[in-house]
Amino acid sequence: MNYSEPLFHFITDVLLEIEEQDCYGIITWASHGEFAPLTFFVNCNDLFWWATADAETLTPEGLPLLRQAIADVVAATGPEDRFVGFDLWCARTRKMRPQQPAYPQNERLRILFDVCGPVRDPKEEG
Repeated sequence: MNYSEPLFHFITDVLLEIEEQDCYGIITWASHGEFAPLTFFVNCNDLFWWATADAETLTPEGLPLLRQAIADVVAATGPEDRFVGFDLWCARTRKMRPQQPAYPQNERLRILFDVCGPVRDPKEEG
């Protein structure tokens, strides 16, 4: 398969980010049908709705924003919480707060999620 240069660079950048962040289970991909030649996803299972498999598509435009979300979390609480940055990116991308059971307990992290979207009605979290 012959990839365009921008697509090749995006694929390389995502794979390097996966390695750097050690997030092999958080970023996944598909390459069949509508996802061809290659589409990356950030796992956000149970983040917005309970017992729901879910993922947000990672695009070339979204990769710098993902890196920024990870950096914001690391700046707030340290590198041990870097994986929360993936959830933060999903929330920012959707302009939506997580459901209450998935909301971080750490107040410094809660502040980052509070600005992602309006307060959610617990009845809609389901």
